[in-house]
Amino acid sequence: MDYTNFNWTELSEYEPLEATCEATLERPRERYNLAVALRIIRRMETSATRGAVFTEIKNKNPLYRIVDALYAGLDSKVLKPLVLFLYMLKCAVSIGPRDSGNAAAIAIANFDNERHTIERFAAFVPGQEIHRLSLKRGHILNKGQFRTAINFTRRAVRLWPFLSQLAQAYSFMPSARIASGLAYYICFSLLLEQNTRLKAVIVASNYSPEALGLAAAAHKAGRKVIYFNHAPVPANGALVPPVLADCAVFYGDAIRRTYERHSRCSAAVVLVGQPGAARPMEWRASIQKVGIFLTALTRPETVSALVEAISVCQPQPEILIRNHPVGLLKSDFSDLVARYNNLEITLGNPLDEEITACDLVFCGNSGVAMNILRGGRPVAYMDALDALNYDYNGFVEQNLVYETDGWNNDLYFQLQAFYANSGWRAVMRSYDASYGTDKTALEQAAAVKILSYLS
Repeated sequence: MDYTNFNWTELSEYEPLEATCEATLERPRERYNLAVALRIIRRMETSATRGAVFTEIKNKNPLYRIVDALYAGLDSKVLKPLVLFLYMLKCAVSIGPRDSGNAAAIAIANFDNERHTIERFAAFVPGQEIHRLSLKRGHILNKGQFRTAINFTRRAVRLWPFLSQLAQAYSFMPSARIASGLAYYICFSLLLEQNTRLKAVIVASNYSPEALGLAAAAHKAGRKVIYFNHAPVPANGALVPPVLADCAVFYGDAIRRTYERHSRCSAAVVLVGQPGAARPMEWRASIQKVGIFLTALTRPETVSALVEAISVCQPQPEILIRNHPVGLLKSDFSDLVARYNNLEITLGNPLDEEITACDLVFCGNSGVAMNILRGGRPVAYMDALDALNYDYNGFVEQNLVYETDGWNNDLYFQLQAFYANSGWRAVMRSYDASYGTDKTALEQAAAVKILSYLS
């Protein structure tokens, strides 16, 4: 990949980091560009929630802790910008596979839930070839990546002022994430320039550096951007990034309303419902297994107290603690395993299987609550399970989930009364348009709309 012809003047679109540019996010332009993409990344990565998650990762992983400490001790004029440039270089050569063949569109996914979303998107348009890009260290050895690295290195001088600003303004993680957004934008701009047959790009995130880099490059090149949400939108999160795509595929209308209420959505919206089969709420004569599904910023002391309360009041049921699927956020509950023989700790097991195995599930501020409800199991929302904002996803405010402060012997009956309410199904359908209905018509309508952007 040759960077000789890249239009470096576009960096001028990104205002100085110390400039006030919040209005751009509150009333953003109708399309993505480099400036908007980098501002969204900056706002996200410098938020208090993001900082807390990175602190948790450092506390649980010595390698990240060491890297962050080493970076903090480096000189801001030379060494820190150099480290950031090397990080950008790593990002550039981690993209693959590069050859898009005869594909009508390209997609980028970095995590399993994003990959599943892209696979579902492709199933809507089986006659269209979707080139799937990923970010893996293994791509570094692919053909042409050495030339990519050499050409990227030749442009280090032109990137240096930008990297110097980052190094002086932020710690390692925000700086690296913002810098990676620029790296992806450069790479994807050239990829689109070299593959003129590509009509559109598909992203499953509207805040990650790779997704925003691809979206901004696509709009700069006159291509369409299709966004497919892979998780609920946290209505009470630190930032609700705008959706400036041409087309947006959402699970339900509540997601669209969240964007319009807290940010902006300028895309044409189609609704498809959540993936997988929906099951009606199921109630059993007695509780056999209680789930506790975790997210980021878990409070181990709250989890321990909940396990103890369940075990004291109901010693018969098994208890399943499902860790956040990102291994870096795994919590150590070995002390609980040693104390309770009815306890199972899992990481990365198939979600549907673990939902089915449970009779009820405790959740904190996790979007997995929607998967559990669609799977026919009641959710007991317990805010104290993690340190995220209260009602982070807005589920309590909208009466989607039942709120509790812990275990009690009447909880199962309380859950039955809440989820049997005649109005609850309508709320659920606002988040999952296909709940309780035949989703075939929804998916057919989505396919027609999507095809109009791929032809």
